[in-house]
Amino acid sequence: MGMLKNFIACVLLVVLFLQNSCFEAGLSANVTYDHRALVIDGKRRVLQSGSIHYPRSTPEVWPELIRKSKEGGLEVIETYVFWNYHEPIRGQYYFEGRFDLVRFVKTVQEAGLFLHLRIGPYACAEWNYGGFPVWLHFIPGIQFRTTNNPFKEEMKRFLAKIIDLMKQENLFASQGGPIILAQVENEYGNVEWAYGVGGELYVKWAADTAVNLNTSVPWVMCQQEDAPDPIINTCNGFYCDGFTPNSPSKPIMWTENYSGWFLSFGYAVPFRPVEDLAFAVARFFETGGTFQNYYMYFGGTNFGRTAGGPLVATSYDYDAPIDEYGFIRQPKWGHLRELHKAIKLCEEYLISSDPTHQKLGAKLEAHIYHKSSNDCAAFLANYDSSSDANVTFNGNVYFLPAWSVSILPDCKNVVFNTAKVISQRNNGDHPFAQQKNVNELLLASSAFSWYEEKVGISGNRSFVRPDLAEQINTTKDTSDYLWYTASIHVMPGQGKEVFLNIESLGHAALVFVNKKLVGLFSVILIDLKNGKRDISSGEWIYQTTFLAPEGKGPLALNLASMGKGQAWVNGQSIGRYWSAYLAPSTGCTKKCDYRGSYDASKCQKHCGQPAQTLYHIPRTWVHPGENLLVIHEELGGDPSKISLLTKTGQHICSFVSEADPPPVDSWKPNLGVVSSSPQVRLACERGWHIAAINFASYGIPEGNCGSFRPGACHMDVLPIVQKACVGQIECSIPVSSAYLGVSAGACPGLLKALAVEAHCSI
Repeated sequence: MGMLKNFIACVLLVVLFLQNSCFEAGLSANVTYDHRALVIDGKRRVLQSGSIHYPRSTPEVWPELIRKSKEGGLEVIETYVFWNYHEPIRGQYYFEGRFDLVRFVKTVQEAGLFLHLRIGPYACAEWNYGGFPVWLHFIPGIQFRTTNNPFKEEMKRFLAKIIDLMKQENLFASQGGPIILAQVENEYGNVEWAYGVGGELYVKWAADTAVNLNTSVPWVMCQQEDAPDPIINTCNGFYCDGFTPNSPSKPIMWTENYSGWFLSFGYAVPFRPVEDLAFAVARFFETGGTFQNYYMYFGGTNFGRTAGGPLVATSYDYDAPIDEYGFIRQPKWGHLRELHKAIKLCEEYLISSDPTHQKLGAKLEAHIYHKSSNDCAAFLANYDSSSDANVTFNGNVYFLPAWSVSILPDCKNVVFNTAKVISQRNNGDHPFAQQKNVNELLLASSAFSWYEEKVGISGNRSFVRPDLAEQINTTKDTSDYLWYTASIHVMPGQGKEVFLNIESLGHAALVFVNKKLVGLFSVILIDLKNGKRDISSGEWIYQTTFLAPEGKGPLALNLASMGKGQAWVNGQSIGRYWSAYLAPSTGCTKKCDYRGSYDASKCQKHCGQPAQTLYHIPRTWVHPGENLLVIHEELGGDPSKISLLTKTGQHICSFVSEADPPPVDSWKPNLGVVSSSPQVRLACERGWHIAAINFASYGIPEGNCGSFRPGACHMDVLPIVQKACVGQIECSIPVSSAYLGVSAGACPGLLKALAVEAHCSI
């Protein structure tokens, strides 16, 4: 007998968000496009966007996530629409709680940002069944995503449902709403070849259907080279600086710029260095792009059974600028914000002309944008993956680190280089990694109760078939689990060892012989004679009550001591866990070199460890008094070591040298650089303030964030930094001898730097 578990597979889902400081809710806008950009009320726009998927967080935190996106320099928010949760039963719709799409769009509008609505209705997005409702699968004669009448009827009906809902709430730009773009289908070009002529006809039908819904805003198709006019075909990928639309009348748009990659059980944790991400963005705008979207800007959590395949974990953090719990990830968020400011300084040039290319050397080039013959902005690029270079441009010499872009908003002064990261940093690679800033509540002090699930089929819902039933067809996606039971008669004298080979798309199988657990996974050696295993490693369901910790922030449930299963808090599913499935012990690097092309396997961490042990519990899911935690454990585990974590503060730091550029916002059009000094800038999360300065040294400090120490040249500037910062939410300290009260002759001949470590708390 065996129990087969199946996670439904999906394709990729992307959400983008834009911010526009000039957008005013309630004022209608006309949105069109030309070959250079989207055109809003007759003006070309250069737009930064970011994906936030509304069901991967909760309505209570949407405003804060969107505020942080706007402060990070975004002007647009992009999101998918999730058909399977909006229409779980054909004709019965659900738009409440985390799936309140109208509320989400209005929250974006209230923040003064635009929105790109990716209706699909196929999403992928590592989402269960790619966003399709499972009932769609059972319509007679249906074939997905091709010129099939049953499918086209259902797709058209859902598209019309969402469009009508947005129109009823006046949410399109022409109605005074924030929606400036809509998307039909999703990355269909990656699979269109498999459908032959049917695929080509389907693309034309999908485009015509979308346009005929009269949204009054442009439609896009991502990864779709044959998108018919007037649909804009857009680029998805780690780099899109070489992308060209399929018509000279369409702008260059990037709908999915992967800020990292998704997390999978049994794999190491992927991350993308911000130097490379910034390089990709700068190169895109340098070569003619005017709209780019981060996938993801906030990834969030795959609550419940929303995660799709293959082996997609509950955390959808994505190494995004805002982490899974809603905290700002530094230096990624800060470095990208400076980049956005630098590009915004060039906007009037970017929309005034096509770029002029100038070769500066081997793998060295410039792109120049003119407003007039003597008024320009420029991007200088070194796309060599190993060699730094000095280049001459307009009679001046500029240093370009390998794999970097410098931005010159006046064709003279460098305000930003993608490889020079001077934004503050967080200590630790996870918001709950700093033990001094985390409270841990061990749940062993609570009273656990449990029961063991009986092995095998029971109840009146069982049935007999001459073959193996397919899991999804049988369960209709109401459960991950399905019991299969068979009897095998072993004759005396037969060999006692046999192989059970399970050929399935399911990700795991628990196999029992004579009600004893004998193995996990798909190919299992079975001892039919002895078939014994400690029953404590069988399936158990545990529950315990706990008191909600003080505070308002998110909670993390530590399930490192458990094996594999699912967990619920007060009836809300926080998702699947699989702590027993370890990543390979090799493949990680202590420090990943950002130089050179990035892919999802280039930069990894936590080899030999579980992909995820901490699980997000939204604060609104717990209440004062007792709360109920329920765990369905498949392998055993040790529930006495489960704990609940809360964040009580943060440790931040910065290292800035005299050679680093001043902040981008110190440069003003027509005035040039207002401040010639670089600055250390520190900021706490909202609700916290700088409570202490733990370290401050000017000279040649050594070490890294969290372990700075004085170097051979050290000047104690702690009192000056304390005076400027303690008690403040944020502070700025110029990196100059004059401001820091240090003699100009101190440490002669050395390039000095300021290193600061600070602690934030309530």
